[in-house]
Amino acid sequence: MKLSARQINEIAQELEGGMKVFVKRENLEIKSIFDWEESYGDNEFWEEEMETIEREWSDYMTLTKMESWEAFQIMEDFVDEIDDESMKESLRKILGRKSPFANFKAEVESSAYRQNWFDFRQKKYEDYVSEELRMSDFEIE
Repeated sequence: MKLSARQINEIAQELEGGMKVFVKRENLEIKSIFDWEESYGDNEFWEEEMETIEREWSDYMTLTKMESWEAFQIMEDFVDEIDDESMKESLRKILGRKSPFANFKAEVESSAYRQNWFDFRQKKYEDYVSEELRMSDFEIE
């Protein structure tokens, strides 16, 4: 069995949204659970899923969000794609200052590059997911 492009897209969206994703090796079933290690929220909603995964731990591959340095690299790569020198310079300055993630998001999402950023980031997340799965011997369509 191979994971489809649609499944890769779904996993990437879940990770980007703060979820931890588990892929069952046997049938490629995907389970997403809020990444409780990254939050202080109530995990009651995911208790049943968590218990299933803990009981069958060796049957699943775990995917977590990118490391912060990887997410930062995506922002740097996006800046290199922009043609507008003024915007490019503004984003480079933001990346060199305090709170680069929040400030980059605020700047890009209020600009003409908003959709370009979403598309770029999604593609990079899909590439990340595909690579993680391949390294764990999953096949991709």
